[in-house]
Amino acid sequence: MTEILYEHPLNEKMRTYLRLEHLHNQLQNLTSLENEWQQQAFFNVLFEVIDVLDRNDIRPELIKDCERTESALVAWSKHPSVSDDKLTPVLQQAVRLQSELLRNGKLVGNLKDDKFLAPLRQRFAIPGGTCYFDVPQLHYWFNLAIELRQPAAQQWCSELSLVQQAVSFILGFTREKGAFVEIKAKNGFYQSNTEQHELLRIRYTPLEHAYPTVSGNKYRYAIRFMQLCEETGRSNSDKHVSFQLACC
Repeated sequence: MTEILYEHPLNEKMRTYLRLEHLHNQLQNLTSLENEWQQQAFFNVLFEVIDVLDRNDIRPELIKDCERTESALVAWSKHPSVSDDKLTPVLQQAVRLQSELLRNGKLVGNLKDDKFLAPLRQRFAIPGGTCYFDVPQLHYWFNLAIELRQPAAQQWCSELSLVQQAVSFILGFTREKGAFVEIKAKNGFYQSNTEQHELLRIRYTPLEHAYPTVSGNKYRYAIRFMQLCEETGRSNSDKHVSFQLACC
């Protein structure tokens, strides 16, 4: 039986990181631009990434997290059981990302100022605002040769490469800090302290016929398993639910 992995952020910074990772994964699967609707989705996701970065000044947080990661790796390197061959490349990546983030003042400045993208971004913010009579330039672009469209899409994505690398690196390091333990949610409910963790990872199977919802912060959290319900949309599960939990 396939396991389901659910992740829940315990602070706003981690919430933003997960959103950017989610959007980047979508963007990477749309860059082939195989048909009109895939192209439409590509621009929609691209502008969502720009909006997230525009509303959240995550550059200082990324720099701090790279610094914290570097410090943790340096401390680990002094442990005799830690392999230098595995640790050194990760440490070098932390230093490189930190340096590049310090050199880059604005993470999406070029994309926001792009003469082709800027007017399109305004139209994509309006429900139904991308009809051909609203954006004839987009209709024209959709019908250009793939040899012209793909390099342009790849260039736009490359502007987001540093953010994607930094977010992926920090999330990967964060996830590695937590080990899964077996938990049983009595009557579908479980709560505990977090010791200032940032991310909860919950692993369960569809055989439980329920899904987790999380409330809380970096100090305390509660997990309640819910069931789909035709009358109300969802309802509390009153059964004991077995799952695995990692606090990161």
